[in-house]
Amino acid sequence: MAVEPVRRPGRPRSEDARHAVLTATLELAAESGPAGLTMGGIAERAGVSKETLYRWWHSKTEVVLEALAHYGDEAIPVPDTGSLAKDLRVFMRATSKALDHRTRQLLRTLAAQSAADPTFADQVREEFIARRRAALAEVLERAVKRGELAPARAAVTVDFVFGSLWYRLIFGVGSLDRAWADAVADSVPGSTAEP
Repeated sequence: MAVEPVRRPGRPRSEDARHAVLTATLELAAESGPAGLTMGGIAERAGVSKETLYRWWHSKTEVVLEALAHYGDEAIPVPDTGSLAKDLRVFMRATSKALDHRTRQLLRTLAAQSAADPTFADQVREEFIARRRAALAEVLERAVKRGELAPARAAVTVDFVFGSLWYRLIFGVGSLDRAWADAVADSVPGSTAEP
């Protein structure tokens, strides 16, 4: 006789609804800027109730961080071509492409709020930045195992890549285009690739 699994109280989180919320968040941020985002507006655009939204996320910040993390996961693959040079090219070019106007605007807002609020900075680091760093670290760890990269260089490389990105993003000292992506990829020892 089959035993029915015990269900937790409340309705399960619908992946369709979750995806609609994350998409709505990025769309609204593009239209009205991060300051114009509200939980009510997100709920209306996504076609869910505010109660549903607050059941899954405690604040607008949590929704934005998950939307950005999800977008990064979808837009920036974690390649495994068997070559550090090729993997870095794929990763960096996808990163550059993902940094559209909407995403840059949201990331600048997160950086500004993080600078003013250490608690918020912790949340951004734990819920968004750590996820992006882990994606690149996965690429580099495979390169270490193949003997293409010294273990000590892997952690520094993650800082180098994202340090370059955030420095250009926040201060506008250079572009974040394909040329930047290739230059960063080629700056990692052992990673120079043909275009």
